[in-house]
This record gives sequence, C-alpha cells and structure tokens, in this order.
Amino acid sequence: MYREVYKKDNLSVNGLKWITKEPDLDSIKKLDKNFNISNVVKDIISNRNFSSLGIEQYLSPTLRELTPNPMDLHDMDKAIDICYEAILNKHKIGILGDYDVDGASSSALIFNYLRDIGFKNLEVFIPDREKDGYGLSENAVNFFYKKEIKLMICLDCGTNDKKVINYAISVGIKTIIIDHHEQKQNTDAIALINPKKINDSSKLNYMATVGLAFLFLIALNSKFKKNNFFSSKLIEPNLKKYLDLVALGTVCDLVPLKKANRLFVKKGITEINKKNNKGIKTLLEKLNIKKNVDESDIGFYLGPCINAPGRIGESSLGFRLLTTEHLEHCSDLADTLLNNNQERKTLENIACEQANNKILNIKKNQSRVNKKFILVSDSSWHPGIIGIIASRLTNQYSIPSIVISSKATSIKGSIRSIKGISAADIIDYLKKNKTILNGGGHDMAGGFTLKNDSIEKLEGLLNSFFSNIIITEKKKLEIDTSVDLHVINTSLIEKILEIGPFGQENEEPTLVLKNVKVAYKKIAGKSNKHIFCVLEDFYGKTINAIAFNQAYNALGKILFSEKTFNVAGKLRLYKKKNQSIPQFIIEDILIL
Repeated sequence: MYREVYKKDNLSVNGLKWITKEPDLDSIKKLDKNFNISNVVKDIISNRNFSSLGIEQYLSPTLRELTPNPMDLHDMDKAIDICYEAILNKHKIGILGDYDVDGASSSALIFNYLRDIGFKNLEVFIPDREKDGYGLSENAVNFFYKKEIKLMICLDCGTNDKKVINYAISVGIKTIIIDHHEQKQNTDAIALINPKKINDSSKLNYMATVGLAFLFLIALNSKFKKNNFFSSKLIEPNLKKYLDLVALGTVCDLVPLKKANRLFVKKGITEINKKNNKGIKTLLEKLNIKKNVDESDIGFYLGPCINAPGRIGESSLGFRLLTTEHLEHCSDLADTLLNNNQERKTLENIACEQANNKILNIKKNQSRVNKKFILVSDSSWHPGIIGIIASRLTNQYSIPSIVISSKATSIKGSIRSIKGISAADIIDYLKKNKTILNGGGHDMAGGFTLKNDSIEKLEGLLNSFFSNIIITEKKKLEIDTSVDLHVINTSLIEKILEIGPFGQENEEPTLVLKNVKVAYKKIAGKSNKHIFCVLEDFYGKTINAIAFNQAYNALGKILFSEKTFNVAGKLRLYKKKNQSIPQFIIEDILIL
C-alpha cells in the first residue's frame, strides 16, 4: 500500500509525484525483537516481503536452503535422461543459444560444464540477427545436420518453433528446449523445460534461461554422481564456479531479482570477483574496472559489451569470450566487443536524436498525435539497436514505444511497453490481423518482422488496439524512507547493500534527504554534463553528492540556486585513496 508523501499538486522538478509505502508494522516489530538494525535499514527491509524466507535467509541466503529442486520443472527428468544417454554414447551434441546475453551465457554455461567433464563432441550455433533471425531456424537445423548432430539443446528460444522442431525431427535430430518465453503452441520437442509452459507447476516463471540451465546442470550432475561417473581421473566440477555466468545472464535479462534469481546473482557476483572465467576477467581489465564488481557493473558495462556483437557484429563473439581458455584469444575478443559496443553507442545516440525529432514533428501535426503510444520508423536505423531506442523512448515518455527499421531486406520492429500493457498482447493482436510475418515477446518487450507494405496499416491497427486502453496514471517516484545526514556513514551503506543485489522487484532503495541546501557545487565529468556538489542540512552536517547528466536542465538550475529542498536518490560508497566515502546520487528534487 502506497501513500503520497506530499500534496497532489506539489510535483517534483522532474514532474513526479513522490509516494512511499505504508510501513509494515508487523515486520518492524519482528526486526526490533530479533535484530540490531538501524531504523533506516528496518524501514527498507520491512517492505521487501522477506517473511516467506525469514530475515536470516533474506540477508544471508544460502545455496543449500534456497536453490529450487530442478525436478519440479516439467520434463526435467526426461531431458536429463536423454542428455545422459547421449553423453555416455558419445553422440554429437549441438548447442543453440539466442544472440543476447541470456542466450550467450546459457550456451557458455552448458558448453563449459560439458567440456569440464571431458565431453568435447560439441557444436555451437549462435544465430545471426539479420541472416538467421531470432531463435531456432532451418539454417540452424541444417548446420547441425551437416555436423551429424544427434541431440540439439536450444537455449532461450525454441518454445514456439514447432515447425522447425518438426523439421529437425525429420532429419533425425532430437531436441531439448530450455527457455522462459510464453508458450503459444504445443511442441513436439522431446523435452521442453519452461516454467511458463501450460502444464508446468514449478512456480519458477520469474527465472531467466541461464538460471534454468543451471538447474538443468544440477540435475544432470546429480545423475552422473548417482551412476559413479566421476573418479580420481575425472573430478566432479564444483557447480558453484558457473554462477558467474548465471549472474551475468540473469542481471542482463532484467528478470525479477527475487528468490532463486537474487540468490544466484548474489553468489554469482562473488564468483565474478574471483575472476576464474578468463573472458570475463579480460573484459573487466579492458574496461579498467579494478574494484569488486556489483550488479550495476554487470548491467552497465559487462552486459552491453557482450550483447553488442549480437546487435551489430558477429553474434557468436560473446559466447566465444565466455568459453575461451586462451588469454590471447580473450584479449582479441574483448577488443572486438569493446569496438562493437562503441559503434553501437554511436549508432544509438544518432538514432535516438532522430527519433525524438520525428516525435516533435508528429506533435506539430495534431491530427496524428497519439498520447497512448509512440511509433517511429527509419530506413537508416540498424535493426540491432531499435530495441534500445524503444527502451529510451518509453523511459522518456512513459508510454509504449514501437520502433521500426526498414534497413534490412525485411522490416524489423521492436516494442518496449509499460506496466499494464503487454507487448506480447500487442504482437498477438498484430498477428491476428495479419500485419506481421512473425514475432514474440514478454509483457515489457517484444520484436517482430513486418510485411514490406504494412507500416501504414500497422499504425491504424495500433490506434485500434490502444483505443480501449486508458493511461491515466501520473509518473511516480517510489520512496523507501527518509534519512538524516547525521546517521549516514560507511556502516549504514554497507548494511543497505546487503539487501541487494538490486534490480527488478528488488529495486535499489530510493531515499530522501530533507531540508538540505547546496554548500558547494561544480560542473564535472569529461563531457561537463554532471554536477558534483556538497549537500548541507540545518545542523551543518554534509555529504558529497553527484547529479549525472543534469548540468543544463531544471534540476541543475536548482542545484546552482540558494534554495532549500528535499532531494531523492541513492546512497553509495566510492573509493578514494583506499577509503570508502559515502556519496548521494541525486535523482530528483522537491522544492519546499
């Protein structure tokens, strides 16, 4: 239950209504009784629904206690038996993964484990976005058929590719699918591990494919142990070491960081910081990240680099970086990934500016304005970046965005939506009206291929789809609690960080500093877009703060004024001369 922090007409500098959760008094009583925790941390934890776990497991989750039983997933037993027999009989196995980070990390996870147990009779196919399209294709089956593959493991795709699976069956290839996309049709795959399929009751539908693939390895490894597969010559791998890949894919696929996901990411970050994966280690060095990695480093630095070749380069490069054992190869691959990512950023910035100009032009023509969705298209936009453009537009305008690229031989579209309006439902509607050739997605994101002459028809159908949808909710900023400057120290921030890792459904706490003013300020950063300042309260207590990309907008003007205000943001620690110093990341301001 949320309540408004301030009056309805008192919006923030960013035009947001600040709201905060009503305190969960029962949870606070439990915390008061059993734990010596500060009021700030208590307020944050009390609304994080730890009751099903217990506070001990919430703050210090263990793999033994919280790892789901893999056999709860429908078809897991069947998949394990098939894979076990294929390995014992030395049948050639093909691994097919999607070209995003979840697909690359899932494929690397299976590949690395099988290599570690001495099985090297493997072939890998990562689809090319433009040549092969998304997911399982006849191109992939033909590749595996020529390589004499007997068993194909599809990762992060395949659930709805019945036609291609039947083609694989016709050429003698068995198929195991591990996926987390919504099931729209029955499958003839020999095993489908997908918590979102119709007859699965595992309640694991919040997991990314890489987490499901890890559960698959737990079950497979257990079968090997049960049958005395391991010996002094073939040592059983420690499965925990693969959690670096699980953390990578889980964070980058933006699935909820709750339950097993949060556990795997928390433990996986520890594994990343051990730097046993040569590819990840090399990429961190190239990125000049010397500190211990956290989830934000995965999401903002590692993930985009591994994702970049799947967008605009050679799609298999991310997978290859995560699996190579040769440092020289790692260095070359990491350099290519960094170059791809820099090119992606350039293309993205140009395209986003063009998209915003198109939106402004549409707004000038009032007859074409639709305040419920954005539709923009351009023949110069690379199909690999339209999803990012759609995300940025949705974040900026708070309505669903559909971005079209007609650069390729077929027209590609990407959707990013908002809560309450399913991107998958939009795509299903377009399919029923025979406007798109194919497509699929989740609640918040989707992609499709459009018929060459259908862009105008698409706009009409979108108008029809959104005609009965009411978007009335104003933009809000959810506040966890307020904090006084005199209680902020390194220890408090470290306790807050224990609530992490942060992400979807376990958001980093947003805190409010009340009645502060700016004691010192300056423009900062290479691009002179940031503001570094010192915030001071009535009692003279201070904290270092930074506002990213705010130097020349309304929030920046407030920071350069003499006004007193409430400020919302995040508490972080930054390193300076081996010291951890508290810092406040400014996100919004409410003038008093």
